[in-house]
Amino acid sequence: MHLRSLASFPGRLSQSLSVSRKHLTTQSTHARNVQTFTKLHKIKRVQFLTPAQSAHPSSSLSTSTRAKSSSRIEEKARGVPVSVTKFLQHEDHLQLEYKGAKLKLNYVWLRDHCRTGDSFNHQTQQRMVDSALIDPNIQPLNVAIDDGTLNITWPDGHQSEYHLEWLLSNTYEGKQHIQRTLEPLLWDVETLSASPSPSVSYQDYLADDGQLANLLHNLLKYGFAFVEDAPVTVEATLAAAERICQIRETFYGRFWCFTSDLERQDTAYTAESLGAHTDNTYLNEPSGVQVFHKMEHVGEGGDTLLVDGFHAAERLRRDDPEGFDILSSVSVPHHYLEPAVHTTGVGPVLEVEPGATKDLKLIRFFR
Repeated sequence: MHLRSLASFPGRLSQSLSVSRKHLTTQSTHARNVQTFTKLHKIKRVQFLTPAQSAHPSSSLSTSTRAKSSSRIEEKARGVPVSVTKFLQHEDHLQLEYKGAKLKLNYVWLRDHCRTGDSFNHQTQQRMVDSALIDPNIQPLNVAIDDGTLNITWPDGHQSEYHLEWLLSNTYEGKQHIQRTLEPLLWDVETLSASPSPSVSYQDYLADDGQLANLLHNLLKYGFAFVEDAPVTVEATLAAAERICQIRETFYGRFWCFTSDLERQDTAYTAESLGAHTDNTYLNEPSGVQVFHKMEHVGEGGDTLLVDGFHAAERLRRDDPEGFDILSSVSVPHHYLEPAVHTTGVGPVLEVEPGATKDLKLIRFFR
């Protein structure tokens, strides 16, 4: 039986399962996706939440060929080209240019984030440096870059090593640079139809880190992705979910099967239509990724209609800034209620990142 599994990225999409096809495609998330269900007949599904030259501190410029290609799956997805690393020392910080990103590395921050020697417990992954004891005017005695690693000698003789990939992934400027290289596509029917299908095969997805990278890239770009030809078993669905990350348990359990039997007091357990919505609005931290797997389908129905919630939100920001400000600043309570469970989540419909740009983070929307 040909199956498709779909995992989607935080609350971006809108899903509609309509009555015109027998084949069901599934997806869901909490931020980019808005999800709608139309009439279904005997649909059984399994759902999982799923929930790195040398110079003196005076101004000097050095260059070094960048490190060997990293094996990190994020870099595979980005296809980052070979680049040259440059650094310039200032009184209180080191300016480092790597892969096109200009990183401003404060010396106190660097010493505090050292992961070399007794500065870091590699077993517990915790820092061992007392931040309060670091000299606020600390400056390195020596700085060098070698084979993709920033090497610093401090006044007390301590040697610190920082992988450039780690600095890129753990600094503000680096994260901003990575986000720009993985800018989500705000799509409608025309743009999505002109794009390649965001899908990977189940076996390739499990066996090949490159295919895992492709799926993660599709999640970031489109807000959803398909896994094709998945075996019709709960174990297969579990393997697909755990390939991304650990599964977060909720009051539903670690995962659950549901069909149109009204087993729980939720419209999702009926054959009735649901309007556009995001899931888990009743949790203070909605799921980041959801995985749906159609296990059985009897009768008509099953089309999936996807709507880009981020696209809709950005149009609102452009056309009605005041309305966008209200929806992004006023917290709204959402709740789930049944005899044994009552849970409430509170947050704005449009949650934005802190800072002047107010980048959209997630959407909470349920009619």
